[in-house]
Amino acid sequence: MVAHRRHKFILPVLSRLSLAWLSALGVVAVIAAGLAYSMTSGNGPGRVSLPVNGIERMARHEPEAASQVATATQTPGLRLAPPTLRDAGEAVMETIEGADGADFLLYPDELDFADSGENGGEIVITIAGAETKTTPVTTASLTRNRAAKIIAPDPDLLRTTPFGKAPQIGSDGRKAMHVYAAASPDPDGAPQIAIIVGGLGLNSALTQRAIDDLPAEISLAFAPYAKDLEFWTQKARNAGHEILIELPMEGYGANLDALGPAGLLTTQNREENLQRLDWLMSRFGGYFAATNYLGAKFSTQEEALAPVLKKLADAGVAYIDDTGAASLSDGSQGGGVIASVNRIVPPAPDPSRRNAVRRELRALEQIAKRDGAALGKTYAYATTLDEIAAWAVGLEENGFVATPASAVLQARASRH
Repeated sequence: MVAHRRHKFILPVLSRLSLAWLSALGVVAVIAAGLAYSMTSGNGPGRVSLPVNGIERMARHEPEAASQVATATQTPGLRLAPPTLRDAGEAVMETIEGADGADFLLYPDELDFADSGENGGEIVITIAGAETKTTPVTTASLTRNRAAKIIAPDPDLLRTTPFGKAPQIGSDGRKAMHVYAAASPDPDGAPQIAIIVGGLGLNSALTQRAIDDLPAEISLAFAPYAKDLEFWTQKARNAGHEILIELPMEGYGANLDALGPAGLLTTQNREENLQRLDWLMSRFGGYFAATNYLGAKFSTQEEALAPVLKKLADAGVAYIDDTGAASLSDGSQGGGVIASVNRIVPPAPDPSRRNAVRRELRALEQIAKRDGAALGKTYAYATTLDEIAAWAVGLEENGFVATPASAVLQARASRH
């Protein structure tokens, strides 16, 4: 008998490669089938569309050279060298809690999204496991309902100064105090309360919170030394907040360095203060009024304050004072419109001052009941913002109406 040797069958090399390819194709087919199922079953990935102009990019700040601003035409008798902006950490920013300046936001419209693809200026983010049968997410659904936007700065309401564009009365007589004022809700007889939140722009997180978390009726005042003022003020106007510019003024016993290089001082002559005012007023556009930062001493000296108020009036800009110096002339003065605040709501960087904030908010309510309207002012601190946002939620139920500062200002002016 002949023994037969068994031989182990070995696939040819070509056959093994073919088998590997077939296996890979099988895996791809399974994945494709799963995706097809998820798209029809509602259990697969969903698409969330976000507008490109909502993207913000962080970039290191490069301080502007003074020469960029010093393009001024020299006027005999005046020094037109612009004030030098200070970096974070210097005295001017130490007066506001949490001031930072290490980073700044690059304006979204500086980014080039011309080739945005078939989504028409949107970026599509795929989130695994999201429901596709739900209503598509839109920009409007990501934000609270807001009042109408405040219009962008009108070129007809701007004049050229050695330091940039500053407000002026339009060729048709329009004034910034009216054009950039927020629409006022109908109080229907209810007492009105307006609040100004100042010190904005120095701390990006607090500025963002003030814009997003506070009702649109709250007016926002921006510090002139803040960075990215065009970005932040546009964001505030888009959210329906009317805006003001802060003017640093000399106070009693205050460190003059805290006022910054463009502070208005009693020791400066009229021309020097007005030159500094030109620089301050050209920092950004679209504000309906100016308000003081400090200034108890400057505001009590008529020879110092009067030229400032006249320049604001000639520019069509209102003025709101928190020192009490303007209380005797509340309303219209010299063609301008000015008002004094009734109460200062305490700046509260931590919860230990929460009760003080609540006490002043209640005081504003009592003033509004007595006079029909009340005007308060505060600064952007964490606890202060929290308390104002919570207080505003129940304001209508308590029989009050939140109103922009411009509405109280104009109501007072109409009585004079």
